[in-house]
Amino acid sequence: MAKLYGIGVGPGDPELLTLKAARIISEVSVIAYPAPMEGVGLARTIAETLIPDGLIEIPLRMEMSLNRD
Repeated sequence: MAKLYGIGVGPGDPELLTLKAARIISEVSVIAYPAPMEGVGLARTIAETLIPDGLIEIPLRMEMSLNRD
């Protein structure tokens, strides 16, 4: 049976991830994360050092803008 975890990457500093979030990221075989139409996005960058080689990655591409309108 598969499990789905929702993990927050905190305020933007990789050193501030919870121990539980770090453990789960290192144990899963697939990871999905929000990403802009091009590039990897902030969430992936924050968790980068914890993501093991060979992990299946699914970037969830969406339009992102700093414009609040």
